[in-house]
Amino acid sequence: MYHSSRESVDEYKVTCIEFIRDISRDYKDWVNRYDLDEEERGWRLEMIDNVVKVTSVWIARYGNTIRKIDVIKDDGINKMAEFTAGYPFEFQVYVDGQLRYAEHKAGIIELEVKARAREEGRSVGITMYNRRMNETFQLLSATEVSDAVSVLGYDGSLMNAIDAKVMLDARRCRESDIISITIVVGEYDAMTGLELDKRGVTTLIRIV
Repeated sequence: MYHSSRESVDEYKVTCIEFIRDISRDYKDWVNRYDLDEEERGWRLEMIDNVVKVTSVWIARYGNTIRKIDVIKDDGINKMAEFTAGYPFEFQVYVDGQLRYAEHKAGIIELEVKARAREEGRSVGITMYNRRMNETFQLLSATEVSDAVSVLGYDGSLMNAIDAKVMLDARRCRESDIISITIVVGEYDAMTGLELDKRGVTTLIRIV
């Protein structure tokens, strides 16, 4: 059990940075087991290595509480899982043009969700992060973040492409607070509505 002392926070930083590096080997092992062409395999491995690097830097630089360290660590684990699975269809989430790691002032944070089905006869749509828990998004934070997350420009219909905005209410946040949000998009058979695939994009946001 860690306490709030400076010493214990620093120890926890080291522990979590080492954990991120260790678990990345498992994700890379999974990538190497898949029957991928060399370009796709190399891209996924490179992205996992980048997550390890950036997550470690964020923990060291911004993890001044146990809770913030946990949010950054869990965000990195989500990202490694996403890159291990890869993206069979186009899907990105932007915050003021920033991808996956962002800085933003406290207030309403606008996340641009852009996705496109990979071929004719398929559609895409924002889907539940966790149906069992009735969670549309996964939201991790080290602060007071409102549960009010709304979607603009998207009415739930399946379509060939999505260009929508997810509005995150961070008005109660303060400078240096950390938020991680995962948005999931599914790809569907356009005729039957059957879900064929789904992927998540996790974004780490620091309030400045």
